[in-house]
Amino acid sequence: MDNSTDSLITARLLATARYTAVLNVLLFALSAQRGGAWSAVQLVLAAALLYYHIRIEFDRRVFQDFADGRYTPEAFDQTLRQTGLRRVSDDPPMPERVAGAIALWRKSLYLTAAQAAVSLIQIL
Repeated sequence: MDNSTDSLITARLLATARYTAVLNVLLFALSAQRGGAWSAVQLVLAAALLYYHIRIEFDRRVFQDFADGRYTPEAFDQTLRQTGLRRVSDDPPMPERVAGAIALWRKSLYLTAAQAAVSLIQIL
């Protein structure tokens, strides 16, 4: 596969995080209604999930831009270095970028499972 195909498929996969984001908000709202000590755990999980969803959406847009040819990964990396958002001088290859984005997506799923488990504990 070429970089454009890898980027498009990755962007499409990352777009599915929207569905878990809705579930995360619902679980947090239900937990807040129940109250108790587990609500504090839910608050921490919700904060972590918010961070993950922001990062995933950013990555989704970047991969979509790569696929659409708006800019190259090299130009993106150069801009990150110029703005101080990346200090490392080496540019990761596309498979490494894809693996990192998918790892982030998976971590959000694991946190969602933890959030669901805490909600279940609150109900029981």
